[in-house]
Amino acid sequence: MKIAVIGAGLMGPTIALDCLESTGVEEVQLIDVSEERLKKAAIDLGNPSKLKLQSQDVLDRVSFASAMKDIDVVCIALPRSLSPRVIRNAIAAQVNAVDLSDLPKQDWEDIDESAKKADVTIIPGCGLEPGLTEILAAHGMDKLDSVEAVNIWCGGLPQDPKPPLGYKIVYGGRHLPLYPGNVKIIEDGECREVKRYTDGGRVRFKGIPHELESYYERFPETLTRVEKFQGVKMCSAKTVRYAGYTAKVRFLEECGLLSREPISQEGHSITPFEFFSKIIYPKVRMVEGEKDVTVLKVVVEGFKKGLRTSYAFTLVDFYDENRDITSMARTTSFPAAIVARMLGRKSISRKGLTFPAEVLREELLRDFLKELSVRSVNISERCG
Repeated sequence: MKIAVIGAGLMGPTIALDCLESTGVEEVQLIDVSEERLKKAAIDLGNPSKLKLQSQDVLDRVSFASAMKDIDVVCIALPRSLSPRVIRNAIAAQVNAVDLSDLPKQDWEDIDESAKKADVTIIPGCGLEPGLTEILAAHGMDKLDSVEAVNIWCGGLPQDPKPPLGYKIVYGGRHLPLYPGNVKIIEDGECREVKRYTDGGRVRFKGIPHELESYYERFPETLTRVEKFQGVKMCSAKTVRYAGYTAKVRFLEECGLLSREPISQEGHSITPFEFFSKIIYPKVRMVEGEKDVTVLKVVVEGFKKGLRTSYAFTLVDFYDENRDITSMARTTSFPAAIVARMLGRKSISRKGLTFPAEVLREELLRDFLKELSVRSVNISERCG
């Protein structure tokens, strides 16, 4: 099979690496608008003969269609804001696509209809979160007769926290993943809004010596497409950080520094968050020699054979020192690469828009988790 990977930043080359090492893949095309990023990625990957580089603007539909000729699956590793346009280009080119980013809900129906007409499969949100978190949540729900609660904790962290935030940008890019406002959770069977940077409580992970805390994210709406999710009384997703982070970010939000609304400063228009990002970036970017860790916990509660039962899935993954791959790249890119090859082998035959939690069930899930385990991404399961 032939696989194209769009984006030569932090995640794309790791997807490419995993596909290059698969005997079932005969060619990997790595596509990026930047020739410099492509050349660096090729050197890091060892310039294998199966790797083809292509510098291109993937937003141009005509040239995109030309690049996708003979490609079986395209993996999209771009900023979320670009994903809907690139997905539509993939549909127009009649190529299956896996995307690391989630897809805005308002685009679901249109993309599903278009993909079915083009006879292709589109799988967005196929990384860590979104992706692995929802897959494990659906797995836990499948084990129960009825489900009452689904709660998720996930975070990528520097192994050695340093001031000013005790955090580094582990996902790539030049912006901290900070967004003002409220998020949706399910509480007492109703969808409600809470302030994102509300203290979500302390959380522990084995092997992490520092105290951890969490704050709220919106609950994963893709789970509403999983049968047993209907009637769930509680559902939340929380981001994990080192203790003290939430209060600092809440202060930044209260000061208006997370706002994306332009303001006037001495006759110039500036965006507070962009201005703040330029100041903070040198202090929060990952530099050579720094290592990261990824933590994840999914707890599903309900009833099985009349008894109250819970399933907890936990992951603690560290920077790969032998291969010089960040934990965030491993836990985000490997799921996408594995699913892309499943699509290429036609193990996933469902057409239209589908989400990982919908299709990675039973035998496909077992194969998926086995593939992760081979890559030392190990998920523990506990029944309580």
